Amino acid sequence: MQGVSTRVVPAASLVAAVALAGCAARVPPVAPPPVVATLAPPPPVMPAGGYVGMEIPSKREDGTYVTPNFQMTDAAAVWHLRGVLNVAALACDNTAGGAGGVTVAGYNSWITAHREVLAAHNRQYLAEWEETGWGDWQAAYDNAQTRLYNFYGQPAIRIAFCAVAASEVAAVAAVADAELPAHARAALARLDRPFLDFYKSYDAWRDYYQPKVAAPPAPRPLAEIPAAAAPVLAPPDVPTTDDVASGTVDAP
Repeated sequence: MQGVSTRVVPAASLVAAVALAGCAARVPPVAPPPVVATLAPPPPVMPAGGYVGMEIPSKREDGTYVTPNFQMTDAAAVWHLRGVLNVAALACDNTAGGAGGVTVAGYNSWITAHREVLAAHNRQYLAEWEETGWGDWQAAYDNAQTRLYNFYGQPAIRIAFCAVAASEVAAVAAVADAELPAHARAALARLDRPFLDFYKSYDAWRDYYQPKVAAPPAPRPLAEIPAAAAPVLAPPDVPTTDDVASGTVDAP
């Protein structure tokens, strides 16, 4: 019978083998994701031409601003466009970056070529004011026209306005008379855009640096405030003649 050979493995070899097995099973550490810096948006900037305390139209409930072109009839739209382009003709060619006479020349050419249709819309617009029944409708019309000119003549927004007006003067020359009311409404919306953008920027700046302070709550009406219960005092004891005679109290 053949003998079985027994070999003794040194302890150091066993330790080394275990160590190697541990290294093979070790999982390398996972690097954490990079940290991305989150920067706050820059604060709003005062729009060019604005100043502290400037008065601008208040926002309506839907977030828009009222302009002179609010709720117009067709006649009003055409006559307002004529007035706005008249402002551009008077103010824009001498403005920095102006068209050098192109605006006033284009405006004069348009009102000359379409004199009759413009006059007809003006007559209709005046009739609509008269139909209000106001005794001073003519003065009210004149005031509305003054507000229109003052609105589009605002110096703070003139450069942006004149850039749009130059395009509109060129565009209106090619519009047929029958299409003029619809074109006027769209053109006025484009002419209003520089003003609305300015108001929106100014409101953002003002709300950031000069936040509105909420009004204190209104005092409660007196009828809602419960009155404090007044203490009920017992009447003082009045000594009788019997008390005085018996000596229980001193005579006054």
